[in-house]
Amino acid sequence: MKKRNIVLLILFSCFLWAPVFGQDQNNENEIESGIKSEIVPLSMVFHNIGWNALHSITCNYGLNFIGAGFCTLAFIETGLDWKWNRLAYNNEWMPKVGGNANYIGYAVPVLTPVVLYLTGISKKDEKLQITGLALAQSFMLTTVIQTPLKIATGRTWPGLADGWDSPLSKRSGRTEDYSREFDWFNFDAVGGWPSGHTANAFSAAATIAQIYYDNLSLKIALYSYASLIGLGMSIYDHWASDVIAGALIGLAIGTTVGKSYRNLIESKESKITFYAAPNSVGIIIKI
Repeated sequence: MKKRNIVLLILFSCFLWAPVFGQDQNNENEIESGIKSEIVPLSMVFHNIGWNALHSITCNYGLNFIGAGFCTLAFIETGLDWKWNRLAYNNEWMPKVGGNANYIGYAVPVLTPVVLYLTGISKKDEKLQITGLALAQSFMLTTVIQTPLKIATGRTWPGLADGWDSPLSKRSGRTEDYSREFDWFNFDAVGGWPSGHTANAFSAAATIAQIYYDNLSLKIALYSYASLIGLGMSIYDHWASDVIAGALIGLAIGTTVGKSYRNLIESKESKITFYAAPNSVGIIIKI
């Protein structure tokens, strides 16, 4: 019951966050932004999707993906993966707490784009609608990019949780370090390397952070959420290095998608804007 309540609380928070993104859509700020209050077509979810997919991989010259590989190797060779695994294994409350991240990590990336898009329509907030569609594209690209990596690497599950908490993973009784076991091309698209939950969380955080680049409080909240999802997965269904890799890959995808949609929003801002408010009329010329 506690777990269900926590999930419902997180989902409800999505609805509470939505008005925060749209808070600049009163008359005064709508004039300031120069963005018309229109319904953004759903087809906008495919905005620059081919370019974004390519540049997600080459973001920072591909250093995010290279770094994901080297960090994983370092965690294995130094024993950090195994030490963190043993800490979680020997404290059974840790996988139970981490399980919350599993369910939240499934629900939030799917529901949040829908909530933001519909809230944007109801508030006549075009930027919020575009943000929802940007999140949807970010989720799609993250899934498309990280799934083949899981299938190819086939990394052994960490064996931390059992029973209904983790139906696809069983608590292992092995005592030797098996963090370096990779069953290449075993076609397991659920577990393995990298952590999909973490990648989705960080890609969403980076996408919104790029669009609302001047909102520091929002950035802190977004990356705090993503970090908590990663932490939860590292004590539940993933090795610590799976989580680091997922974060780096998610950041590359989210940054690319967020910048693309931010450019779209900025291109919609007119250099010359006529406005009419209850107490005034005028023209804004942007230099």
